[in-house]
Amino acid sequence: MPFVPPILEAVTDRLAGHARIACLGPWSCHKGGEWSLPVRACHEVEPTAGVPSETAWFVVYEPGSNDVTVYPAKVGGISLTFQHQTLNDDGPADRPWRLGNPCLHRPAATFGRQSWNGEPDAPDEKIVWYLERLLLWLDAAATDTLVLDGDPFELPWRPGAASFPVVGFVGADDDLVFWKQRRSDWGWADIAKLPMARFTYAIKRFRDRQSTTIRQPTWGHHISAAPVTHTAIWISLDRLPVLPPWQLPRTWAELSSIVNSSGIDLPTVFEEAGTERRRRTAHGGEHLLILGFPIADRVGLAPSRHHWLAVGSVELSDRKTKRDGFRANEAARRLLDRARPTAKTRLKWLRTASWEPEELRSRSGGSKKLSSMRVLIIGAGALGSAVAENLVRMGITDMGVLDEDILDVGNLTRHALSLDAVGHGKAEALARALSASMPDARVEGLGFGFPPTDRRLIERLQVYDVVIDCTASDRVLDTMARFDWGGEKIFVSLAMTWQAEGLLFFTASESSFPAIDAKERFSKMNVPPADVDGAPMEGIGCWHPVFPATAADVGLWAAIATKEVMKSVENPRRGCVYFQQMPDGAVVRHDG
Repeated sequence: MPFVPPILEAVTDRLAGHARIACLGPWSCHKGGEWSLPVRACHEVEPTAGVPSETAWFVVYEPGSNDVTVYPAKVGGISLTFQHQTLNDDGPADRPWRLGNPCLHRPAATFGRQSWNGEPDAPDEKIVWYLERLLLWLDAAATDTLVLDGDPFELPWRPGAASFPVVGFVGADDDLVFWKQRRSDWGWADIAKLPMARFTYAIKRFRDRQSTTIRQPTWGHHISAAPVTHTAIWISLDRLPVLPPWQLPRTWAELSSIVNSSGIDLPTVFEEAGTERRRRTAHGGEHLLILGFPIADRVGLAPSRHHWLAVGSVELSDRKTKRDGFRANEAARRLLDRARPTAKTRLKWLRTASWEPEELRSRSGGSKKLSSMRVLIIGAGALGSAVAENLVRMGITDMGVLDEDILDVGNLTRHALSLDAVGHGKAEALARALSASMPDARVEGLGFGFPPTDRRLIERLQVYDVVIDCTASDRVLDTMARFDWGGEKIFVSLAMTWQAEGLLFFTASESSFPAIDAKERFSKMNVPPADVDGAPMEGIGCWHPVFPATAADVGLWAAIATKEVMKSVENPRRGCVYFQQMPDGAVVRHDG
């Protein structure tokens, strides 16, 4: 037995005489290198069937990471799963604790910054701090106050809890009404694997049991074009299928019992699904089961959305399925399908995720107004590609990219695209890449020059709300002034100064672009002149100079430009700004 570190011995000293925590034994070192301490906790409220007055726990400390986790003991510990607790399974046989650790850390701990979450860092202080938090958790569990009205709603911990595979879904404004009308029913759902992604899928459409499409989720170009790879059975429930206090069913038999309380007989669903499947195809095979139900964003509020959970490995009999002791006929296959959801075999819960735009971009800082705009990018070069990518990731779903150039290898030093796009039109290649960057992105590549003369192409450009010029070309500015935009637009013109020393930004909200004013304001800015004679040359021979700028420069100005575009969308105006990078790296803003 290794020598117990003094810092851990200090824990037992600090707990001596504690009113509600008592050590039940010494520290033990385990094969994985972690240390554990058995303790007893007493709570100050009336005991319940799930939380007796005294419960046994193990404090587990990992020296390498300085992590502290508190687990229920297998003997004398709680066996149910409560809210704010991981699934309380038995766990490995060689460990004396179960796996249901309560959530005792502060929310900011997820960022990994000690200064943000306020938790002690010294191991002895940290362990005692966690045990004090355990007492609060126990009292709340016994009084059913782990969550209160107004708290964010959290789903139960999934058995297995792996991040992948994941099945994504999106809803619609009338989801609650639509799926309420479908309760006590079932049907089919088409699942597509995202191209090039690993273990990532999306629900493409819902069909009734006769295979007629009844619901078509709105996806971006990338997922819309993805082929269907899996079939699922959908069931719409009136509530979350959970075992009290807060545990997803672990076996098919448990799930059947819960679903039955919502008025759905799962064996009958499987029997009918298997029959329908064999009628249409010779194949049975494995399917998914997806369970939908209404939920609220916060505890105590009315439901606001329809959520889906997924179970894998649902096997239906095919036309050749036979089992010893049964005749090889349809009646026997029906019996086999009915028996599957009543077995005590473990469920394989898959991770599902709502890919609603506002949820996906909750960390991006975008705005609802920005996401409602249709944006046209003129110029898919280095700056244009970076700004376009920022905007798509921040909420723009409808975008057009206009450029007639072909991507060359030399462009890659500071472009958002990669080698696989070389030789392709910049606009089309960037549109494909951006459409694949977010599930809802619908980016159109416009591989022609500006301005178009064909009336159909002109009308294609008139539908956009925001027009962003990234060409740094006076000719394009003049052409934008003469072009028939079909109404008022938010115009933005972006241009990096020589050697990417600065960024010129002009914006206006008008029916035609004020090119004269934009060029006059640009000329009045104290911008360093271009040193063309000292510019780098690309290749050998009599070539033209190339614009000197690093990928870091482009990234800097694209970030600043994106922020300014957002301001222009939120508060349309006419204005001009020159952002200048100083020798020390600071950026100075000059309004003009």
